[in-house]
Amino acid sequence: MSLHLKFKRMLCVCWAAGTFLGLTVQPQAQNAVPQNSLSKNQEQSMRSVVEIPAVNYYLGDNKKVEFSPTALMPGAIGQGQAKASKDGGVSVDVQFTGVGSPTKFGNEFLTYILWGSVPKGRTLKIGELTFKGDRGRVVATTVLRTFAMMVTAEPYAAVTHPSSIVILKATPPADSTMQLAPAQVELLDGAYAPPGYKYEPLDTSSGYPSEVVQAMNARRIAQVAGAEKYAPEKFRGAEGFYQLMTSVAISEKKISKQTLGVAKSTAQGFEDARELAVSAQRKSGSN
Repeated sequence: MSLHLKFKRMLCVCWAAGTFLGLTVQPQAQNAVPQNSLSKNQEQSMRSVVEIPAVNYYLGDNKKVEFSPTALMPGAIGQGQAKASKDGGVSVDVQFTGVGSPTKFGNEFLTYILWGSVPKGRTLKIGELTFKGDRGRVVATTVLRTFAMMVTAEPYAAVTHPSSIVILKATPPADSTMQLAPAQVELLDGAYAPPGYKYEPLDTSSGYPSEVVQAMNARRIAQVAGAEKYAPEKFRGAEGFYQLMTSVAISEKKISKQTLGVAKSTAQGFEDARELAVSAQRKSGSN
């Protein structure tokens, strides 16, 4: 049987059963995983709000976009273009320099995400920064038309809410004539580790691509959040993908696109389990 067919068969089994491969891989040695539920005070401290100017992109607009750094990354710079298209979306192409490693904010942070936020509305991911040397870039399209932009440090690309580690904010273009209400963006504070908890550095010497390392990171963060206890089904489903990812990655000389796809699904599964676990602990703590 070819590796391709074997991969597809294993993927189908894991998708259907979730628990097929079991929980055989143990977490790396690190601080003891906290077992207590989140207190109400901790839940409240996990949310904060930042205001960022919003811009309206009209059809045919091709606006210059500039980002100003925050105190967390004072040497960072971002600039590029944002263009509104006929299909209702806005294409964004932004390049960044002076952006240091996200691990400076904690070993659980591995990447940077560009977000778009609507005034009095939702916040959506626009794209993950990809790096060549010390230069980062995002080329993506968003369904938003009137929105603010910012860059945050994140543990993996599968996150659904921005962290409080905002390193860059988009500034309105000089030719902007409309005064729009700023977007009030809700941020997550300390959502990926309990107070005082520190993750060990992940071993990246194996040369695995970012998607695989992020999946490993998502797994340990879900464990620390108590997902095995409070979201067992979701966690076991993600664990099945994790076992598939690691077993195939070890056998491949070069990581295939299929394996990268499984790695992304793995990280998303663990993130879903983490969020469900946090929600379950919030409910149990309020009873």
